[in-house]
Amino acid sequence: MSDAAAVVDLFVDASLAGLAAAGPIDVLAAVHVVNQARRAADVLDTVAAALEACSGSRRTGVLVADAESQDGTAEAVRAWRDSGASGPPRGCLDLLAPKHRGRAIVALLRAAQRLEAQAVLLVDGDLTGVRADRLQALLEPVLGGEAEYVSPAYTRTVSEGTLTTNLLAPLTRALYGARIQQVMGGCAALAGATIGSWLEPGIETGDWHPHGAELWLTTAALASGARLVEVQLDRKLVTPGGPQPDLATILVRTVGPLFALMERYQAVWPDRTGSAAVPRRGDPSPVQADARTPAIEPMVRAFDLGLKDLLPVWEQIMPESTLARLYPLALVDPDEFRLPPPLWARVVSDFAVAYHERRLPRDHLLRALAPLYLGRVAAFVVEARATPLARIPESFDKIDRAFEGEKEHLVARWR
Repeated sequence: MSDAAAVVDLFVDASLAGLAAAGPIDVLAAVHVVNQARRAADVLDTVAAALEACSGSRRTGVLVADAESQDGTAEAVRAWRDSGASGPPRGCLDLLAPKHRGRAIVALLRAAQRLEAQAVLLVDGDLTGVRADRLQALLEPVLGGEAEYVSPAYTRTVSEGTLTTNLLAPLTRALYGARIQQVMGGCAALAGATIGSWLEPGIETGDWHPHGAELWLTTAALASGARLVEVQLDRKLVTPGGPQPDLATILVRTVGPLFALMERYQAVWPDRTGSAAVPRRGDPSPVQADARTPAIEPMVRAFDLGLKDLLPVWEQIMPESTLARLYPLALVDPDEFRLPPPLWARVVSDFAVAYHERRLPRDHLLRALAPLYLGRVAAFVVEARATPLARIPESFDKIDRAFEGEKEHLVARWR
């Protein structure tokens, strides 16, 4: 598939004409928004300020893609575009159906290629708490030739982002050998020259949900061997546009793409061993205490119900050697609940292999992971309660190392 054909498939060509008329753009800020009518202008002002701060003699531009908002966001974005008498040129990308956010991300990257952007700042419009100077810091390693992909690293609380800390990041680290904190951080900076190699044929037609598209982009960078840098930011403050899905749906939309990407890059990850730290700009922030500790009992109860109701499904996914280690957990008091990292890594490995072998409808399989995930989060919270705050990073590292230790077993079963 040619780039030109892909552009036609993804967005209305004329909607890029305003920015394209200015000639090649050195630095493009690409922002995707959904249902942020009240906040979109503030986020876009922040993005524009970041570009102005690092522009110098560089030609810059802001391109916004609205993924079929229902609250007037498209009108708010156009009003913002038309109000820009000064600052970087502004454009609105008119997506072709289906207009979901994952497709918007791919369309923005295709547009960046078309504009011959040398650097791209990709920003999620839900990221309402980010500052202009932090976005500028994200761009600097790309502009300085230090990196081809720059990912944020956030200050976080103990139990914040448990799906990332207990599954997505550890599995990604084990597979691709990079100790990256965020696999879907809401913003990233990319070298324009690398985008074409990541936008492989078929990417445009993928049914990417927004998190899936972010996972794909991070994974593509890791699999390609791109030069990576992390930049320390503040807290990740997100204001979601619209209602949020339930846990099982979240797992379908995140773990599902991660497993699918294992298939896409199965010529790469099995041969990678160990892991290396990603260079970071800025000192890592200490983990902060939770404002409110998550309740353990409901999560343990969900695990117990899963063991009771989903056992016939789990038996098709996990071997008896794994299940035998899970059965005793149904007899444990919530405050004593333990699902240790090596067992959890084995569970995820079993699910990945079953997904690959299509033992069940994939949506059904991924939803069956939800009670097990809640059990793991409960175990993490129990452990964290007994761990000094300064030693919580060691708990994260134990999870990461457990997934690295599981990789040999995973590779042996992957075929």
